[in-house]
Amino acid sequence: MDAKSTLEVTNSFPFPTVDPPPTDTYHDSNNISQLAAAAPRSKANGIYQNEMIKKLREVNVDANNVGWYTSANLGNFVNMNMIENQSHYQKELNERTIALVHDVSRSSQGSLSLRAFRLSPAFMLAYKENKFTVE
Repeated sequence: MDAKSTLEVTNSFPFPTVDPPPTDTYHDSNNISQLAAAAPRSKANGIYQNEMIKKLREVNVDANNVGWYTSANLGNFVNMNMIENQSHYQKELNERTIALVHDVSRSSQGSLSLRAFRLSPAFMLAYKENKFTVE
């Protein structure tokens, strides 16, 4: 819940994995990565997400969708998939949703590395008008 400038995240759950049909191994790994990166925008995963929230409420857990999470390595996470996912969440669900990024390499050095991000209204407008690059 968002209480006075503090967002409290109490539960999280992963999206189900989808096994694509096998082809050659190089293209398979590329396709699997693309499928995983697009998971938050998938219609089937949106339905899954709503069902999970419903089930959490049935067992009396405070359940509101506040965003999605992903992992990163040494802070490397800003790419088109991240921007498309966050834009989707802010546009379709709630402009206050966040992307929670867990940096596994920094966490392995002794302290948990979690950071939350939102896209600014100015960026959302630039994204809509395709006036930006990720480089």
